[in-house]
This record gives sequence, structure tokens and C-alpha cells, in this order.
Amino acid sequence: MNSTRWTLAIAAAVALVFFTVLVLIPFMTTTLSDGVASYSQGNFAKAYMELRPLADDGEPTAQYMMGEMFRMGQGVKKEEVAAVKWYKKAAEGGSPEGQYALGMCYATGVGTEVDMIGAYQWLSIAIIRLASWQNERRTLAAETRTKLLTVMDQSDVEKAKALVLTWDRKFGGS
Repeated sequence: MNSTRWTLAIAAAVALVFFTVLVLIPFMTTTLSDGVASYSQGNFAKAYMELRPLADDGEPTAQYMMGEMFRMGQGVKKEEVAAVKWYKKAAEGGSPEGQYALGMCYATGVGTEVDMIGAYQWLSIAIIRLASWQNERRTLAAETRTKLLTVMDQSDVEKAKALVLTWDRKFGGS
């Protein structure tokens, strides 16, 4: 009889743990929208805690937002080099905002050395991929790219265009 009670107690404990885990998992999982909401509300420390794991796991929007936080010192120490690192991950992962931000950093030398080929490449991709409601960014990207053309030599322009085509062939459908 004692062993039956012991078995029932263990079974009840296991069932309780299983039920608790099933109930709490939705509350323990942070989503991208949680991080975006915290960021939008100006709660940058919370946004960092919510977005960092997602960014580390390769979520391009979270990576872009990490770049923004580091570039502006929101919830973290301002580190433009770290911002460029996150923008690059976001850009390579397909984030149009990350592509725009990386292109602008390369064009202006924020957090990195000026890289006209990289700036042309990422700004061109961003111009194509930014959403229709992002016309202001698209216009600024196009104006910056036009200014780059006035100082780039033709061979660098051709290299940049080849990089755009290569990226588009590989990732353009994403």
C-alpha cells in the first residue's frame, strides 16, 4: 500500500509540473512583437532583454533594432562599431531597414571606415526592398547613392553593381 501511495504521489507531482510548464510556456516566451512594443514605449532596457536573444538567434528585425539601440545608446552604452555589426547581420539576413542603416554607415563612416562600394551595394538593395510607406528613407538612400556616384570611379561602381546583382540572385526572393 505504501508503494502505491508513493507511485501516485510521484505521478501527481509529474502531472503538476507538466501542467505548470504547459500553462507558463506562453508567458515565458518573448516574441519579436514584445521587444518592438517595449522599444516603442521607450523601455529600452526591457527591449534589449527581449530582443537580444532573438537577435542572437538570427532574427533580422531584432538585429536591426539592436543596431539602433547601440547607435543611439538606448538601453545600452552607445557603441557605433557594435551598431554596424548588428546592422550587417540584419542586412545579410534580409532586413531592408538593416540594409539601409548599413549603407548609410558605410557612406558616412559611422562606426566603420567609409566604404563606397559597400554603401552603394546596401543602399541599392534597400531602395528596392524598403516598404512603400518608407519613402523618406528610400529618397535619402537614393540621394546618398547619387552623391556616391560623383566620387566613385567607374570600376568601383561596376563592382558595387555586381554585388547588388549577386545578392539579388541569392536572396532577392526572400
